[in-house]
Amino acid sequence: MDIPASEKEQVEALKKWWKENGSSIITGLLLGAAILLGGKAWFSYRETQALSASNIYAQMMAAANSNDTEIARKQASDLIANYTGSAYAPLASLLLAKLAVQENELAAAQAQLQWALDHASSTEVKHTARMRLVRTMIEQQQYVPAAQLLASVTDAGAYRYLYTELEGDLAMAQNKPQEA
Repeated sequence: MDIPASEKEQVEALKKWWKENGSSIITGLLLGAAILLGGKAWFSYRETQALSASNIYAQMMAAANSNDTEIARKQASDLIANYTGSAYAPLASLLLAKLAVQENELAAAQAQLQWALDHASSTEVKHTARMRLVRTMIEQQQYVPAAQLLASVTDAGAYRYLYTELEGDLAMAQNKPQEA
């Protein structure tokens, strides 16, 4: 490697190096800044979405507790439509299913419970949705799908006794008391 002796040679070597590598350095710096700013914007967006979903959920629950079902439905539908990826959307679906059962709309309740089961990230919410779905199926005399859903449970954990109870309820509904 040659070491330039004079200042002029050093300046020329620096200019040559910058000409060869300058655009790569600038591109790298711009790319790094874009990644940092993009990441910050993404995390800010996610935080805002989570906060909005939390607020809508609180409003939904307040409306449900005060028996204002129309506002509760509207808030729940908003959560499901606009915040599907949040943990609140499956809970909103569970509430819509509860309201549908209260109005004896079992098919609508079944659809909401299936949606909650499919979209829940929490094990507890999945178990709750599955058990309520089985009860709804039993009520509609959909015994085979209810049995299949119960059979699909691989790790019931603390919910084992509830699933066992549902198996008994299903057997009784099918007029098979010996299996209950």
